[in-house]
Amino acid sequence: MQVSFRQGVLMIIVAAVLWGTSGVCGQYLFEQYPTDASWMITVRQLAAGALFLGWLVFKKKHILAIWGVGGRDIKRGDDARGNARNRFDLLFFTYGGLLGAQYGFYYTISLANAPTATILQYTAPIFLVLWSAYKHRIWPDGREMTAVFLAMLGVFLISTHGRLDTVVISREALFWGLLSAVALAIYTIVPVQLLQKYSTTLVMGWGQLLSGLFLSIFFNPLVWGTGRSLEAAACIAYIVIIGTIIPFSLFLLGVKVVGPTKSSIISCAEPLSSIVFMVLLLGHHLAPLDMIGMLCIIVTVLLLARGKK
Repeated sequence: MQVSFRQGVLMIIVAAVLWGTSGVCGQYLFEQYPTDASWMITVRQLAAGALFLGWLVFKKKHILAIWGVGGRDIKRGDDARGNARNRFDLLFFTYGGLLGAQYGFYYTISLANAPTATILQYTAPIFLVLWSAYKHRIWPDGREMTAVFLAMLGVFLISTHGRLDTVVISREALFWGLLSAVALAIYTIVPVQLLQKYSTTLVMGWGQLLSGLFLSIFFNPLVWGTGRSLEAAACIAYIVIIGTIIPFSLFLLGVKVVGPTKSSIISCAEPLSSIVFMVLLLGHHLAPLDMIGMLCIIVTVLLLARGKK
């Protein structure tokens, strides 16, 4: 599929908006129906993983190649016997990154709201900066230090509204939101070598499915965990298909044309869309200090997305 630069930009914008709306849809589900957030996340992971891998099977790809079970490598066309490093990277990506990022995100929504969960997760670049500084033994430069300060200020304003004696969101929500950011940083770092050998769809498919299977040990996906209505079922379907499958596919197509730096800047449409849709569709309003805190973190992402010369 030949994609122009403008089409790539549009794909990334649409993906970011859909991700933002999926968070708002999750918040609506938690508010309107007695929904077990952990059950919903389990169903989402299982369904998304099955759909990703099902699509590859439909396209006649070897989905077991990553485990070293025959087949040919999907990206390079070379022999894909697999090895212990592939399996370790996939499992670390799944349980150290993907599971924490996605579980933490939706669980934070259930404890607070969609914009807060999104913005807290957007502090992930700060953990990437700190990891890079530790790994290379290089002190962050002035721009990176400014970004770290803005991110800390943003989290402080969102969680306390500027008062040292008050926490306006629960400590649990703050914990899970920041945990999702750390997991997202791991999610970004770990699969680099894996993605050089295998398609993103294959890695994401197995990651989603394996994380869902792990959660199934604790939360039975076969026991309906939300309101028994068509509307509740539609919300689940929206989160899985419109909020997961479609935006991931669009984003991956767009980033190949636009590039990772510009894509990370454009994806700031996600928290903005989350705020807009929460106000328009759910009638919620954010305090001015919440908006200032969110702006600080968005500026952080923009600063770090510029990269070094």
